[in-house]
Amino acid sequence: MERRSLFPLLVLFVTLLFCNGFDCRLSTRKLAQPALSAKKAKKRQGFGGGGFGKAATADAAPKSPRPVPADKQSLEKQWDIFAGITDLEITPKGSPGDEDYIHFIVSDVFVRLGSLEEGGKPMTGWYRVGKAVAGDYTDIRSSLSLQQGLIFWTAVHMYPQLAAKGNKAAKALQLGICPPSMMMADECDGALDEEEAEDIIVSPRAPISPDVSLSLSGFRPDFNPAGFTYKRRESAALKKKTDRLAEMKDAS
Repeated sequence: MERRSLFPLLVLFVTLLFCNGFDCRLSTRKLAQPALSAKKAKKRQGFGGGGFGKAATADAAPKSPRPVPADKQSLEKQWDIFAGITDLEITPKGSPGDEDYIHFIVSDVFVRLGSLEEGGKPMTGWYRVGKAVAGDYTDIRSSLSLQQGLIFWTAVHMYPQLAAKGNKAAKALQLGICPPSMMMADECDGALDEEEAEDIIVSPRAPISPDVSLSLSGFRPDFNPAGFTYKRRESAALKKKTDRLAEMKDAS
């Protein structure tokens, strides 16, 4: 039998491959690729948030309240808050298990002029200024930081000695604290002596927590600063206590 040459079939096969646009190199690369390949997502450009303006972002962290302003209106407000929280007491009445128990912390507050140089001797002794309160388990340190500027402003108006050194010395004002007492200052009082001031510590300037509420932080001076007269809320609270004592006396 006569053998047919396979050469014409081979020529035909190669011709068909080239007619169909076959590229050996391209086919080799495609075959070498894995079946699945991960692609990085491209960042979308242009306007965000589905239209105009900035794209939506995660909720911002809660902001801390601003410090209490140092002025007469703020002093009046903080005095009101103090009387409302404490009812003129220095410690809560009753026990935490009582239905009508109201928790608060009172601190006696003092102010002095420290040193303008680190490690230097204070320029004045401690002056008794008043009392501050933090209600409903509020951090007393944050409450003091919130009201520190107002306490300094009040102290300078209560005691001219603190203002005598001028504006430069105002940077050296320090806030002192100690546990609450029944002691109160008088307009004629000067700075405390060393023995009287032995329990006073410098209040560390704590960060103002976002959880601190202005409505739960109060302050009252021991006497009215110069040019300020306000005891409306406190007088009402005092009258309420007097009436209560009278009722108890009549009942007995």
